[in-house]
Amino acid sequence: MKYEENDPLLLMHFQEAIEQRAYAAGGGEFVAPAQRMADFCSNTISSSLPSCSYLPGIASSQMSDVLPKFIHTTLQEGLRSFGKKMHGYYINEAVILAAESRTSSPVRIPRDSETLQHPQIKNLYPCGEGAGYAGGIVSAAMDGERVAGSVGLVLSK
Repeated sequence: MKYEENDPLLLMHFQEAIEQRAYAAGGGEFVAPAQRMADFCSNTISSSLPSCSYLPGIASSQMSDVLPKFIHTTLQEGLRSFGKKMHGYYINEAVILAAESRTSSPVRIPRDSETLQHPQIKNLYPCGEGAGYAGGIVSAAMDGERVAGSVGLVLSK
C-alpha cells in the first residue's frame, strides 16, 4: 500500500493495513493469526498451538506476513533479549497473536482545560479514549470521573 507522507490519517491507514493482513492470515471470521514464541522468533510456522481463551479462536500463521518487517524483527530481538534476562520467559508454550490494534483515538476533540467543555459547542464534554483523552480502560475511567465532576459543577450553578 502506498501512503501519502502528509496525510493526517497516515497512521490510521498503516493500522488498517496491518488489521487487513491479520484478518486474511487468520482465514477471516475474526480468527486471530497466532504463532508460538520460539517459532515466531525462528520464522517457523507452528505445527500446533496450545489452547487459547480468545474466541472465535486462533490459527497458525506466519506473523511476518502480518507485521511490517521493522516491527516483526524488533519484536523477535526483544523477545530473545528479554528471554535471556528472565528465566522461563522465552518458551514455546507462549503464543504471539496479531493484531490487537484498536486503542485510543488518533484524533483529539478540543476541550477547554478549565471547564472540559468543547470550546465552541456548549454542554459538549469530549471524554475518554474516543475523544483522545485516554489510552486505556483505567485512564478513560479517570477522565470520565474528571468530566463528570466538571458537569456537576456546571449543573450546581
